[in-house]
Amino acid sequence: MKLRLFLVPAVCLGLLVFSAVSARSQTLITFDDIVAFPTNNDGILSIVNGYQGLNWSNFWVLNLPRNLSHYGDTNGSYYGMVSPPNIAFNGSGNPAEIDSPNTNFNFLSTYLTGGWNNNLNIEVQGFSGTNLVYDETKVVSATSPTLFTFDYLNIDRLYFNTFGGEPAGFPGGSGEQFVMDNFMFEFIPEPSTFLLAALGGVSLIAFLRRRRT
Repeated sequence: MKLRLFLVPAVCLGLLVFSAVSARSQTLITFDDIVAFPTNNDGILSIVNGYQGLNWSNFWVLNLPRNLSHYGDTNGSYYGMVSPPNIAFNGSGNPAEIDSPNTNFNFLSTYLTGGWNNNLNIEVQGFSGTNLVYDETKVVSATSPTLFTFDYLNIDRLYFNTFGGEPAGFPGGSGEQFVMDNFMFEFIPEPSTFLLAALGGVSLIAFLRRRRT
């Protein structure tokens, strides 16, 4: 009987803790679930707002097998693919943004590659509201992806700006596009989630003490 009285609150406490922790689980975006073929002839589509709970500005997804068969050349998109078949890139080499409309998030890491230029500079800024909180510039290769750890914490917007580098000699194009794959982030749960878990834990501890007496 005593064991049963202990197990019920223990299980409840475990569920509360699990729900709080899982609310902050990491998400890996590979972009491979976006169908860029056959709806588009060259395998390129704009990433729509709401994808993975985020808003995307001037980010496009490219289906590499379809794109290579359509253009017949190799570039940084080919070398920058970490998980097939899709990669993301900034359209026309212009600035691109990722925003969270509902809750702040932690930007943890991603793979970056130059689309056409070696030693391409990618400035990555993290904002909380109008405040610039993080600002780092990465220099990337056009022939191999590089995993960068950012750990931008409690932000609501990412801003990407590219500049510099020199042409890598790929046929078929030029510009300051960058290639991105395997974007890792996590949403920050509302404070009420952890508050409820804490209150539940305190209540269960009090319940156990009363049972023991």
